[in-house]
Amino acid sequence: MSTATPPDLLQSFLDEAWETVVVFEQTAEFLAIGRHEPLVVMAHRLKGSAGLYGFPQTANLGALAERILEAAPHYTEAQRAKVVEFMSQLTAVLSTALENIAIHGKEGQVGLELGRLGAAQLLYELTAENPQAFADIALEPSPEETLALENPQPGVVEELQRFYQQNAEFWEFFAPETLENLDQVANALLALEQKEAPDEAQRDLFRAMHTVKGAAYSVGCKPIGSLAHQLEDLMVAVREGRLAWDAEVARLVLEGAQLLGKMVAVAEGKDAGAAQSLPAELFHLQNHLARLLGLEAPTPLAEPAGPAQAPTPSPERPRPSPTASVRVNLERLDALLNLAGETLVTRARLELLLERLEELDALLENARQRLLRTTTDFEARYLNPRLEASPPAPEAPAQSSVGKTVRELFTELEFDRYDDLNILARSIQEMTNDLTEVRNSFSEQIKALRQETERFGKLSQELRTEVSRTRLVPIGRFYQRLARQVRQIAGEKPVQLEFQGEQVEIDSVLLDGLSEALIHLVNNAIAHGLESPEERLVRGKNPQGTLRIRTLQQRNTLVLEVSDDGRGIDLKAVKQKAVEKGLKSAAQVEAMPPEEVIQLIFLSGLSTAEAVSDVAGRGVGLDAVAATVRRLRGDLSVETREGLGTTFRLHIPQNLAVSELLLLEAGGQTLALPRESLLTLLSAPAEALEIPYEGRSIPIQRLSELLGLPPVQQEEYALAVVEGRGGAWVGLAAERFIGLEQALVKPLTAPLADLPHLLGATVLATGEVVLVLSPSGLLSLNHPLPVQAQVETSPTQQLPVLLVDDSLSVRKVVGQMLRKAGYPVVTAADGQEALELLEQQPFQAVVTDLEMPRMSGFELLEEVRRRPHLAHLPVAVLTTRASSKHRDLALELGARAYLTKPADEVELHRFLQDV
Repeated sequence: MSTATPPDLLQSFLDEAWETVVVFEQTAEFLAIGRHEPLVVMAHRLKGSAGLYGFPQTANLGALAERILEAAPHYTEAQRAKVVEFMSQLTAVLSTALENIAIHGKEGQVGLELGRLGAAQLLYELTAENPQAFADIALEPSPEETLALENPQPGVVEELQRFYQQNAEFWEFFAPETLENLDQVANALLALEQKEAPDEAQRDLFRAMHTVKGAAYSVGCKPIGSLAHQLEDLMVAVREGRLAWDAEVARLVLEGAQLLGKMVAVAEGKDAGAAQSLPAELFHLQNHLARLLGLEAPTPLAEPAGPAQAPTPSPERPRPSPTASVRVNLERLDALLNLAGETLVTRARLELLLERLEELDALLENARQRLLRTTTDFEARYLNPRLEASPPAPEAPAQSSVGKTVRELFTELEFDRYDDLNILARSIQEMTNDLTEVRNSFSEQIKALRQETERFGKLSQELRTEVSRTRLVPIGRFYQRLARQVRQIAGEKPVQLEFQGEQVEIDSVLLDGLSEALIHLVNNAIAHGLESPEERLVRGKNPQGTLRIRTLQQRNTLVLEVSDDGRGIDLKAVKQKAVEKGLKSAAQVEAMPPEEVIQLIFLSGLSTAEAVSDVAGRGVGLDAVAATVRRLRGDLSVETREGLGTTFRLHIPQNLAVSELLLLEAGGQTLALPRESLLTLLSAPAEALEIPYEGRSIPIQRLSELLGLPPVQQEEYALAVVEGRGGAWVGLAAERFIGLEQALVKPLTAPLADLPHLLGATVLATGEVVLVLSPSGLLSLNHPLPVQAQVETSPTQQLPVLLVDDSLSVRKVVGQMLRKAGYPVVTAADGQEALELLEQQPFQAVVTDLEMPRMSGFELLEEVRRRPHLAHLPVAVLTTRASSKHRDLALELGARAYLTKPADEVELHRFLQDV
């Protein structure tokens, strides 16, 4: 097992493999009634899943069983008995291997165990007694192939990996081009299956394979070129009429294209399981292609023979698309997306720094204004003193200027004195002028920085958008896999498959998470939903059932629908099975409304199938779907009508790493909602239970109640309107909106990751960690969270302390002391600003200086005690005035404590503890 395989994925593999064991144990019953297809399907599934999860020997068991079982129609009675015996041995070995995987994570000696039971002798007898049976099956095991399967030769793997290592400069463009052409092959095969322009589809198929062959030979990758050449020869035979295009040819081309894709992965060392099985699979497919074309069977590494196969450029090679493309490793894209997110976080920090610079600019302006007022007052008082106010005696003769010195006359004219005080005053005036110039330059630089920050924000947003788009792929690619799944499991039940929304783009990581859930839904629709042709005819329906898969985009939510026109969900059968399995009591199910009965189908272990088969009866499919939707923070709904069909609808948020978040406050906590989930923002009175808007009546649910947070009483709430179940709008009430912010959302780990109402967390520019909420998960909380999952208020989350001082240094030093002690702090530069803040929000206490502009500490104390809603507030004075007269006055005005500077941290803490 790969060490990177998560435990939940390993458990999924084991569950599926044990399901295969159950089916294999019924081999005798299946062969007795002439039904070998379910056995083949399970063997094929085991081969693929074991190889995918890194268990090559188990994958070889599946491949061997598949080849033996495919020949079942050609066996005699005696040979069927040997097949039953062989499958019994294989099942025993498989069970041991699965137990080893579950306990030790390793398969053990699977091949040796099978050999000890005599399986090799049984295989030899089967191939010797009925060689024609093995010649007629799609992938027949010959003695050479059996040897290749049990002892795969690594030659082709080594050659592919050697080419990859030695030709990195070629591989950078050769591998993406090959994979793109293989996508064209898959699209052409799908078009041929749906009989859409078959001639054009065959031409596209030939050109794509021809391009792969030419490119491989041009760069010197012989294994890929050799297989592509054989597949091209097959297409030439079809075009020339030597072979008819039928299901066998289509299957061979599809398997060949898949094998070419596997060879690319093996060359890059990405799939250890595929490397184990590749030589045998390649040898086997080339043998079958050679036999079909009437050629000599090739060697395991078939290479072109003769000059006709020279790697000359093809005239039919399609021209490059006008839009150039390149394949990028998903890990690199994730890293790039994270970097794009970090630029947004950096931009937020720059915004915070800019706000602080603007605060400093405002403080500098205040300081300049104060200095200017002081200078002006000083100049008026000392530099330009008024003449004596007392008038001269009425009869006093006017004094003559004759006899006065020149200095006295100049002094009288200028009203000035050139002494030390005069010089100091003029120096202060010059300093004021210099400070004005510095402040003007500072303001201009802040404006320039603001413009650059805004430009950087726009570039970061564009970068994030473009990088996010690189992870998007059209979901139509996954539709091809679903089409193959339907062909594989439908069997004799005719199914018309309809796809809608192929061009809708989805995050590739999200698609990986959804793929298995969609396959389960398709299996469920075919096994439980669609009736047999005979039953449909009796009901007056077309004997061919219809399965419709639709994808659409609603804002930033992906909507996936899987619909069938079958019998609908039998609610009585669901109730009966729930009681039989002990999941619910008879009284409980009888009291359930229909919508709750439908929810029972998602319980683990519940299935309405009459018997366990290869695709139904285990009761794990829809349970896995529901678990996947919960993990992706989505919503799952079911609509069913008896006799008309069922629709499963998945709403999955396409949450990328970087989101624009609405920050809000609820229950004293700062939280966030993704902007794309919001319909509108409103406000509502505190007592309102609903609010009218655009002809709707929107119910209100308080976030504090949903999250189990302590409520905050206020006159009006802010409403974030989101969409609930059934398209209904719901208003989530918060105390206030803080604002929008672009942030990098990080996923949560267990146990928080298991909570449906949490999408992740983000770190703000201030360093605060904020939880990002899922609206759909929030609305699923019908009651407050259990105690162990409540979001509790931190002890440090309390009302802030208001620190009032006109000195910036004091505010910084004392504020740091208070924060270090665990108290949130809000600062004010004077009593007037403090009084305005006190009217805007509640505080735990006030610590104030005495001597401040506009309003002193004494005046602030007097105003606080005079106002009834503030009179209870504890106030401490922190000043340099240590005299008793100042202390007595402060205490008389209502101060709880009188502290002197420099601030004593212990005294501050004692005052706040007593509050």
